Amino acid sequence: MKILHFKVSKRKLFLGALLLTFLVYAYINWKELLAVINALSQGSWRWLLLAAATQVLYYYIFSLMTQKAFETVDIKRDIKDLFPLVLGSLFVNTLAPTAGNSGTILFADDAVRRRESSTKAVVGYLVSTVSSYSSFFVLLIFAIVFLQKSGLLNSYEVFGASIFVIPTILPPLLLLTATKKTRATTSFLNFLAKTFNYICHKLKIQKKLPADWATHIVGELTIASEALYGHGKKIAETLAFALLAHVVNVTSLFVVFAAFDIHIHYGAIIAGYVFAEVVRVVSPHPEGVGAVEAVLVLIFTSFGVPLISATAISITYRGLNFWAPLGLGFIYLQRLKSFNDKEGMSDAS
Repeated sequence: MKILHFKVSKRKLFLGALLLTFLVYAYINWKELLAVINALSQGSWRWLLLAAATQVLYYYIFSLMTQKAFETVDIKRDIKDLFPLVLGSLFVNTLAPTAGNSGTILFADDAVRRRESSTKAVVGYLVSTVSSYSSFFVLLIFAIVFLQKSGLLNSYEVFGASIFVIPTILPPLLLLTATKKTRATTSFLNFLAKTFNYICHKLKIQKKLPADWATHIVGELTIASEALYGHGKKIAETLAFALLAHVVNVTSLFVVFAAFDIHIHYGAIIAGYVFAEVVRVVSPHPEGVGAVEAVLVLIFTSFGVPLISATAISITYRGLNFWAPLGLGFIYLQRLKSFNDKEGMSDAS
């Protein structure tokens, strides 16, 4: 009974720690939160409610995309189970200091508590992430061409887009070579590990990758490749839902423009969305807070939108797309099996 009580208390303690972290995070970014509230007060509430509804639709479609991604590794999930996971992963990815890997851990732990393969869950999460990035390339190419024709394409935008390619191309490339070119893949990963350890040594950082890291990763990649084999149709469906999610997200930004009665070429709105997403992914700060808003303002003002209006639109969009889901993420987090006291009790027994 004492062990049982400890486990339940430990889960509640962890939730309390997450809540405290969220409050500290909100306090540090208090100016941004006030700016969101102020910006919302300036727009048309009818259009803003529609924009909020569009964001709900976006996260619902994103959850459908995740559902299809999990089906590629033969894991079945209901949307009512995935929706909290998606928002919960946004919360922990933003607040937990694990370089964006917390979401993966959340999906893996949920799979374990359902007595399913955590490896398959991680692969499913990887498929959803890569699908989101890959489908995003359609919009990225459009934005680059549009800005080039408008004479507004800058070197930093090209640089950011180039960096964005890495998390999109590398995972599927490693999945392919892990089984076809096992020795070459192991050598490449060994080189990365040695480089990482060398940099850590020079910077006097204690963290170090183990000697068998590359071999372990290749083994995991091989398992992942085998899990995905023969699921081409499901992968195509995942890509389709991923693209649809981006389209809905862009539509939300269009609606926010309507809320402030600002008219601008649709290409400029898409370009703003695209490079805001690029900055969100490549920014060292979690979810690119501050940097995303700055990029949106920079691009919109370059197309003639007044600075005040561009700022209000950018902050409002981020409030609906990031801050509101972040708060909901903590609420939904408590519904997950990983933080369910009853689940903890059954595990303990």
